[in-house]
Order: sequence, then C-alpha cells, then structure tokens
Amino acid sequence: MAGFTLLRFVPVALSLATIAAAAPAPELSPILLPGGDTKAIPVCQDIESKVSSASKVIWPFKLGYVGALDHWFASSSQNSTCVVQVGSVKDLSTAVKIVGDTRTPFAIKSGGHASNPGFSSTPSVHISMERMNQIILSADKKTVEVGFGNLWVDVYKAIESAGVNVVGGRVPGPGVGGFTLGGGYSWKTNQYGLTVDTVLSFDVVLPNGTFTRASASQNPDLFWALKGGTNRFGIVTSAVLETHPQPPQVYAGIAFYSASQVPALINATSRFFYENKDPKASVITTLEGSALTGASALALFFFDGPNKPDSFKLFDDAKPLVSTVKKQTFVQFISGIPSSLGEIRNPRGAFITMSTSEISQRFVEVVHAEAQAVSKEMALHGGIVASFDIEPFTNYGEHATESAYPHHASPIPLNVYFSWLTKSEDAWWWARMRQSINNITAQAKAEGIYVDAEAQPAYPNYSLFDEPVENMYGPTNAARLRALRQRYDPNRVMDLAGGFDI
Repeated sequence: MAGFTLLRFVPVALSLATIAAAAPAPELSPILLPGGDTKAIPVCQDIESKVSSASKVIWPFKLGYVGALDHWFASSSQNSTCVVQVGSVKDLSTAVKIVGDTRTPFAIKSGGHASNPGFSSTPSVHISMERMNQIILSADKKTVEVGFGNLWVDVYKAIESAGVNVVGGRVPGPGVGGFTLGGGYSWKTNQYGLTVDTVLSFDVVLPNGTFTRASASQNPDLFWALKGGTNRFGIVTSAVLETHPQPPQVYAGIAFYSASQVPALINATSRFFYENKDPKASVITTLEGSALTGASALALFFFDGPNKPDSFKLFDDAKPLVSTVKKQTFVQFISGIPSSLGEIRNPRGAFITMSTSEISQRFVEVVHAEAQAVSKEMALHGGIVASFDIEPFTNYGEHATESAYPHHASPIPLNVYFSWLTKSEDAWWWARMRQSINNITAQAKAEGIYVDAEAQPAYPNYSLFDEPVENMYGPTNAARLRALRQRYDPNRVMDLAGGFDI
C-alpha cells in the first residue's frame, strides 16, 4: 500500500516542482537599518529600475552603503532606505522626478561636512554625488570644471602638476558642493575672494528634473541665487571655476599653544588684522575650551609663497608647544591638517556663527573668556570641545561679485564649533551655543563692529540649522531669494531635502 501511494503522488510532485521552477520567486523586501523609511522602498526600487549603469542603488548591508552616509559629525548621519549614487545628469534627473512626484524625502550629499542634522542626510532616499567627480582642466589652464562629488583636496591634487589652483576648502574633509553653494571662504580669499566669486557657471538639475546652466549670461538670477544661497534651488552637478597660478611651495602649517601663551596669541591676532597688508598671508586663530585641558589654542598659518612673511613675525612672542609651520607644497599643507572624515570622529556637534567688521583685541579677549566659561560647564553635559575660530581676513570684499551671500563689505566670520557625546544633551548644547553667540554679539555691538545682518551677515556654512534667513542674507537679499525659490521650485520639491528655510 505504501509503495502504491508513493507512485501515485510522484507525478503530482513533479508537476508542482516544474511549476515552482517556472514561476519567479517572490521578491523579498529589503532589510533596513533602524531609522530607515519602509515607505521609500518602492521609490528606491523604481529609481533602481530606471537609472543607467552609470549609477548604482545601494541597499543596507551592501558594500558602499555606510561610507556613502558618513559625515564629519556622526550626528549628521542617518540610516537611509537606500543610497543612490548618481553617475550622470540624466540619472539624477530621473531620481529627482521620482522623489518629487512621490513626495519622498531625500538628501543630497557631496562631502559630508555639514553639521546640521538632516541637511545632507535622510531616512529615505539618500542621493550621493560621489560619482559626479570629474575634474577637467581647460587647454589654456585658466578654468577647470569640477564635479560636485569631489572633495577639495582631490581637486588640488588633480591640478597640482599643472601649476594652478582654485579658491576652495581649507581642510581635507569638505566637499565641493555644499562648500561652494554656501559661499566658500578659502586660504586664497584675501587674493581672489570667496569660491563663488570665481565660479563662471553652474550645471544644475532643477527641482522639476530639468537640466540647465546658470551663469552671468544664462539664467543670471539663478546664478546669483546659487552663489551663497545653498541647496534650495536645485541640485548642482558641477561648476566651472577660474584658476590662478600656484607657487611650487607655500609657507604654512599649524602651531599649538598652551594656556599661558594665549594672551600673546590674542594680541598677535588682533594686530595681524589691522597691520597685515599682504593678501598672500592668512591666519586662523582657534581658541578652545575642553573639559580635560581647560582653555588652549592653536593657529593655522598660510602664506602663498615659500618664505615666512613679515606679518607672521607678530606671532613670534607666542611660543608654541609644537609647530608644523614650514615650506611645503599646497597639497602637503592641506593634506596634513587633521580634519578629514576618517581622522576625527565627532559623536555629536554643530557650528554657529556671527560676523564683525573688525577684530579688536578686546573682542578676541571676550571670545576667549567665552571659551573658558564653556569649558567649565562641559563635564556636566558630556562636552568634548568648544572651539572659536577667529579669521582675520584683509579687504577681500574688493573681489566680491554679485552674490546671494553679501560680502562686498568684507565681513569677518567667527566660526563657533561645539561637540558633545550624547543625543540627550543636544538641546542643552544648541542653547549654549546660542548663548555664546549672544554674549559675543553684545560685545561686538558695544564696540560698534557689529551693526546688522545687512552689513555683517551670518555665513551660511557656519550657521546653525534655525538661523533666520534674514540674518544670513539681509532683508533685501532674503526677499529676492524667496521670490526666486518660488519661480524655480513652485512645488517645493527641495523642501523634501534638508536645508535652511528660504
């Protein structure tokens, strides 16, 4: 009986096996990491089915996923449903149309140096520009086309052998994209202005998926808006930048100082602002507060030539503990600054800023006092470091072009950067950062070196996420930006991506 039953059902079993082999296996839903948006899975799948082989959709647990999401501040990273590495303008246009039509949140990431949570990250569709990494030097070496998936240090390395350079980032980590669209302070700013002052054209995918170019002669209003107006008007894929000759060697490096040398450093920094007349010379003085070490300082020196300039002698009375200042190539200098993504990990943190018209000694002393005050509060709130960067530029506004970010008056930005350990302390630290800026601004007002945002705007790339638009651009430019935003993005597609509320 058992044999009969077995033979009876063999044909049926074979028939079912044949049907199963012929039918496609049911598609398993991708496994997401915590925080990933399950509602965006079909959107990612739609993008994956429509982009070319130049692009790639990467799901969680696949090679390249984690790196694509990485930011300088860990608090700026989020686990996304998928990463879309766009490799062509057409594929980027396809992705933008899909997320726009489905109203799916998305992010655009260039280098990952943004400090504001959600400005270049998302739980949904994360668009990475890393494949848009062309660097094309013109035959006459006067211009270079740079894809917005590059880091600045990669651009410098690519054009170094040609004996030219561009106005770009001052440390290894920042990407070309966000840095440029926010304005772009550089080691070359005294000589050539901001990065946006050297841009000849932008290639951009508009929020409706249309590709266009913005320059002084083509879409000039859009060109103006992209010069400091950040990521609110579309997705820029590349820019053509003016180049300039680069000396084979520069005199540059970092000097670290103990607390006892801070008064001499403060004096030198203020004197440098008033006395330095050489646009090739540039300095950043950083006053820091730490729970472990209290107040200390460092200074970054840059001279666009091989020999120590006379203006650096102002700092000779401040004796460093360690100094790397020496003759070296520009690329060696930038690469040697310990600020790239892989070298410094900040669990949580943010930037905040204000600007002044001058850098008086009393103003710098107040900044130092603020660093000392914060250092005493750190231990109770998981603080790591509070850093105040003073940047004594010369009259760089003489190089300013018509831009959304107003800088004809050569505003001097103060970059304040705090980092801490835990998410539970976010609100406390954001409030403490605002308090520091309010304290410092009060001193600047008392001295008459801060008047209003029209004259001393908050630099967008240093601004905290809730900085009012009027503070960054002044009322006139802010109103113009809002009108242009309505023209180029009437459906508010870019609201689906993080950024300032323009």
